[in-house]
Amino acid sequence: MNIGRTVSGARRYGRCEVSSTDTMLAATAAKAGAIGYSEAAGVDGHRAAGELVKLKIDGREPTAAGVEDADYPYWQTEFAYTYGEPPAGSIAAAFLNFLTQQTGRDILRDQGHGLCSEAEHTGECRPV
Repeated sequence: MNIGRTVSGARRYGRCEVSSTDTMLAATAAKAGAIGYSEAAGVDGHRAAGELVKLKIDGREPTAAGVEDADYPYWQTEFAYTYGEPPAGSIAAAFLNFLTQQTGRDILRDQGHGLCSEAEHTGECRPV
């Protein structure tokens, strides 16, 4: 997040690194003119309070449907990587299994995340 601030009468810009999305959203909401980024769904709680505005690009709002339709031009895919196949019974194997089973998929969906495995156009979902 970049925050403009006045130092000795001169306008300077800085970078603010924070430890969580909620902290970043709160800091962005608290500073007039600040710009931050997060998952579109993460903004909704602050947005209801009128503190933040989702950025429209060419009149289009960021939504999971907009990404699927390639209607919103700025989005990113998150991947889970391991160094080789995680050992059976390991925490890594259990977590990856959770993410790909129905409960994990439902939680991701409920939090506003689209799933590459359910996308009609999966080209952007492939790691490079």
